Amino acid sequence: MRHRKVRGLKRKLSHLQRNMQENHHDLPTEFHDGYWYAKIPVGQTFLLDIQHNEQIKQAIIDILFDEAKRLAKRRVDERMRVVVLLDLPTLWNSELLVFQDEEVLQSFMRRDSPHQKWIPIPYVRTFINQWGIRSDQDIRVYGFEEWIFDEEGEGREVWMLVQ
Repeated sequence: MRHRKVRGLKRKLSHLQRNMQENHHDLPTEFHDGYWYAKIPVGQTFLLDIQHNEQIKQAIIDILFDEAKRLAKRRVDERMRVVVLLDLPTLWNSELLVFQDEEVLQSFMRRDSPHQKWIPIPYVRTFINQWGIRSDQDIRVYGFEEWIFDEEGEGREVWMLVQ
């Protein structure tokens, strides 16, 4: 499938990487409900333009994952968990999360309310192989299909890469 050229791609990707590094220079010290998060600093129109271009999405995922690895190395407490949350297919709600400990992470992943439900996706689909993610650290991968009941449309995939 032929994709429309994305103007200023190299500039936009380097700007994303620079923003991530500048905005998250230090590990967060303030946690709300046991975690800290930062949304991906990219415009929605750009992400909608590239939603069918796997190479550009791969580059964005790599930037997010590199930033998570950098934050994981700066942890002061080994119980902290650094997570890349990927919202597929658009990446629009993707974010970096830092949890105070494993317990807070597990409670975050339990989404079963009248408004929202996360249904686990079997690990048969090898997400790490599909996106070519490489790391010298152990990575746990959790996949969910998210359903929000007060909105129209179908569910979206949410993947969490935990370091």
